[in-house]
Amino acid sequence: MNKTDMKSETIRIDSLSIGYRGKSSVKVVAANYNATINSGELTCLLGANGVGKSTLLRTLSAFQPKISGHIFIQGKDISDYTDSDLSTVISVVLTEKCDVRNMTVTELVGLGRSPYTNFWGTLTKDDRRIVEHSIELVRAGELKDRMVHTLSDGERQKVMIAKL
Repeated sequence: MNKTDMKSETIRIDSLSIGYRGKSSVKVVAANYNATINSGELTCLLGANGVGKSTLLRTLSAFQPKISGHIFIQGKDISDYTDSDLSTVISVVLTEKCDVRNMTVTELVGLGRSPYTNFWGTLTKDDRRIVEHSIELVRAGELKDRMVHTLSDGERQKVMIAKL
């Protein structure tokens, strides 16, 4: 079996238009995107400021609605996912700085377990082990007891990736 046999379609977009809906108008940022992203491949999104990179990422992660077209995640239309199911298949770290106070790195990373916990978000022993492992995977072990608001931008990005 070669490496290409192991790849599968993760995201497919067909005739996707993205932008913002106002009360009386629609501002289309980009129209008619068609693309496929496969597992096991590195995909890079490049473009000048203001061309819609962040808007595309927010739309693909269902943070904002599409204008038109289709988004398929693992072969399933994104609109067919419940919020709960979607939270287990999509994770994204955007460039906006989160303003988090009075929370340690470990506590923030623990919030990433919320799709898998009970209503109260209580972490099990296994959840805590996964949180610790996630922190170690991004090489942020020395940060685990730090307050999130004291982190540098780069440290915060690492922690947000661990939270995924």
